[in-house]
Amino acid sequence: MAKAHLVLSNGTKVEIEGTAEEVALLLAKCSSPAGQKESKRISKPKKSRQPESAQGKKKQGPVGYIAELVSENFFKGKRSLPDVQKKLEEKGHIYAQPSISPALLHHVRKTKMLRRLKEKDGWVYVS
Repeated sequence: MAKAHLVLSNGTKVEIEGTAEEVALLLAKCSSPAGQKESKRISKPKKSRQPESAQGKKKQGPVGYIAELVSENFFKGKRSLPDVQKKLEEKGHIYAQPSISPALLHHVRKTKMLRRLKEKDGWVYVS
């Protein structure tokens, strides 16, 4: 099995694992300007007029993924923003810290699933 580690122009870290041909093909696509343009042309799905609860879907994005971490008892101990970011990356959800922070605040202020505590190094979150 061949492996490759990439850091894209937007800072996203990508790890590719597969046969040598598969890795070479993906590296060629990622490194070519045409491959980068294609990745930016992803169309957004159309939103339904029904509320999310009526659709029976879970929330996606940082808010939904952090809710999953809460249900998995990840926040039983004190967790900092980089801890949360690293755990999300381990699960394959790559977000910058400025995207994760509002989602954490959402769970502190609106859902009351988390508490935010001030420590000398910064804020930590706990359930």
